[in-house]
Amino acid sequence: MTPILNPVGNAEVQYTQRQRSARNCIERCNGVLKGRFRCLIGERKMRYDPGTVGRIAIACAVLHNFCIEGRIDVNFDIHGLHDNVNNNPVQMVAQNANGFEARRQLIERYFN
Repeated sequence: MTPILNPVGNAEVQYTQRQRSARNCIERCNGVLKGRFRCLIGERKMRYDPGTVGRIAIACAVLHNFCIEGRIDVNFDIHGLHDNVNNNPVQMVAQNANGFEARRQLIERYFN
């Protein structure tokens, strides 16, 4: 789901605020995982099929949680991590009518 670039009405404004908040949280999480597991840093193209990429990401998240529970020190600098979050709207490559309809239904169901 993408934010609404020019939200109209309270429901669309609330949706856009919550979507951006969730995206910021995910971007910070990705930054922490990429800092600890360099294999997650790529050239914006996958070297593996999507299923393998998903399993690698889950394995890294599980190992990260083990490190937290085991109080294993992190050897990377996380200061300023929140400053690097890209808060700009996602640029759409192509308009997808099904995606817009799904977003509209989500807004009607949860934000009205």
